[in-house]
Amino acid sequence: MMRIRMQGAVAPLMLFLLGGVLATAVFVLDGTRLKNDAAQLKRATDAAAMATATAYARDRGADLQALALAYVQANLGTDAVQTGNRLEVSAVPFESDGEPAVRVTATFRATALLEGAGPAQVSVASAAAARSKSLEVALALPNTLGESAANLAVLRRLGKRFASRLVADRDNAWLALVPYSQSVNVYDAADSGRLRRWAMNGALNPVELTSLFRSGYASLADRRIPDRRANLLCLYRGLNQRENYFWDEAPAGQFRIHYRHDLPVNGSPGATPISWVGPNPDFGQANGVNDTRWMVADRGCPSAALLPLSHDLDAIGARLDAMSTRFNVNYAIAMGWSAMALAPAFRGVAGWGLPDDLPRDFSDDSRGAAGDTVKAIVFLVNSTDQRWFDTDAYNAWVGQKIDGDADTGGGEDSVVTRRFAHLCDSLRARKLRFFLIVTGSDEATDENGQVTSASDFRRIAGPGLDRCAEKDSDQTYLGGFDFTVSEGRIQDRLDAIVEELRQQANAVRLIE
Repeated sequence: MMRIRMQGAVAPLMLFLLGGVLATAVFVLDGTRLKNDAAQLKRATDAAAMATATAYARDRGADLQALALAYVQANLGTDAVQTGNRLEVSAVPFESDGEPAVRVTATFRATALLEGAGPAQVSVASAAAARSKSLEVALALPNTLGESAANLAVLRRLGKRFASRLVADRDNAWLALVPYSQSVNVYDAADSGRLRRWAMNGALNPVELTSLFRSGYASLADRRIPDRRANLLCLYRGLNQRENYFWDEAPAGQFRIHYRHDLPVNGSPGATPISWVGPNPDFGQANGVNDTRWMVADRGCPSAALLPLSHDLDAIGARLDAMSTRFNVNYAIAMGWSAMALAPAFRGVAGWGLPDDLPRDFSDDSRGAAGDTVKAIVFLVNSTDQRWFDTDAYNAWVGQKIDGDADTGGGEDSVVTRRFAHLCDSLRARKLRFFLIVTGSDEATDENGQVTSASDFRRIAGPGLDRCAEKDSDQTYLGGFDFTVSEGRIQDRLDAIVEELRQQANAVRLIE
């Protein structure tokens, strides 16, 4: 009997203890579940904050509330019983270090498993800042005597890879192509009025060609002129030091027209030379000794024209395929046209005729902060066997000395250095990045022995071009005879440039 009474006394105690253990287990389970739910909710708000910040950076009118709710729900791993209709999400935009940012807060009331316990509120917040800027890049590629078929093939491969990595699957990145020799061709079959619209007063009928026009040709716009027949349009302005080719000024009524007065043997394919009797046009006068004169299609004007900003990979590829070997080289003029490809002064039908307000505005923030557009020039050079690289007849007004001749004072080398420096200063003033990739060697030889071309380029042009560099790494000098030798290293550098520019234009980061 005693034993039975003892068992009866233990039973209620065991039940009581078991109930306590169960309550404790449920309490611990509730706490663990709430902790896990909060962690999962934080991951969801992190994703929502980054997505909404990116959307807000692109469009200040974006529906942040709807976007945040959708991202939280899509990334929330808790069960529907826990969240149900009790989930509340808010998205509040603000600014962080000058960049658009969004804070996403998510809250839900979780039902406790322990009977009698009130609902527990779980609330977390995440914030992210983002930048989404337009990206405009001009890629300048040489089409000179130094670019053999093999070198042009390398440049096409490099250009197509660069274009694909820069603009593919992006609606706010554009690439302009700038093939260059002694000048840059800006012919556009879709813009038949460009020549007349951009020519300054009197440029279509320069005085030194008066005898040509008297022979039956109307002007330099006449379709019988060799450059017109060959679809070459090389224009110029601002040739002298400190004028910087006036690259950030509007084009209408501002340009003179290059033409090549030369023997037929020095012409380029695409048009038959024309001849007339008259004084030498090189003197810039309408009178003088009459003789037979010749005008040929300009070999210094690339056959592949400048392609304005585009993200059409087919159009970019077609323009790269159109490149051909031309004549000598003038880097500063090519730099000027590369900048003009990015200049907002060339916007609209009066300029490049592009849609979407291209080229976009420069950054003009007085605080020096970056604006809404990242602009950059990527400039490729082969310095091997180039005894000159900036000072030639394309730097001369008709009938005048070449700007930079040694007898004009200061010595040719120092004038060339200063011209690059002044041009670079103008690019930096507009926050326009300039990436230089030079391959070259001093291994070429001629009848006079070794051609110290690569070292001369670095000695003469280098100090001026240094002024373009935002960072030391913006200028890359490679010891390779030509592009075929240096292709792999150039490709690696181009890949790195794309990555840097894309990060500069588009990035998002969690700040809470």
